[in-house]
Amino acid sequence: MKRIGTVFAAILVAGTAVAWAQIPTVLKVGVFDANRVSEETDEGKRIAAKLSAFGDRKKAELAAKEKEIAEIRAQLDSQNLSLSPEKQQQMQKDAQKKGLELQQAQESARNEFQIEVSEAQNRFQEQLIRVINQFGRDEGFTLVLERSTGGVAFASESIDVTTAIVDKFNEMVKAPAEAPAAAKPPAAPAPAKKP
Repeated sequence: MKRIGTVFAAILVAGTAVAWAQIPTVLKVGVFDANRVSEETDEGKRIAAKLSAFGDRKKAELAAKEKEIAEIRAQLDSQNLSLSPEKQQQMQKDAQKKGLELQQAQESARNEFQIEVSEAQNRFQEQLIRVINQFGRDEGFTLVLERSTGGVAFASESIDVTTAIVDKFNEMVKAPAEAPAAAKPPAAPAPAKKP
């Protein structure tokens, strides 16, 4: 019986040694904050500005529709006594129709904005994963975790690599080239001077 215990202990020690031999001698771990990467990278700022401009454009379109409805209602209120019943009914019908159009436009704007945000997030996420993979390989990391979604309850500031990832992201992901300015027509030749 003693011999079986000794053999079992020897097998356990040998198995543990093999398992430890497979683990790299030095683990290099880093954590990063995806929100900071989104806010601090040139691409993140460009996307935020694009989404903000899109939202502003949609708000302006909706405000114009709201103004149109308010003008019809104000006209109805101010001219209520002087309008014929048919004209009042037509204006009320127009206001209701414009109100429905506004509701549809609001819903459409919400849906369009959600699509824009979703596409931008997906594109940014793909770029971020590519950058982190390259960063991890270049810097010799064993593991790089995202602070909030990686299940990280605590991480020392000494292993925070957010700033380095922001720099790598800006290096790897360049903003799309702006459309070239419209070519200017060649200048007309100066009139020849008379001798």
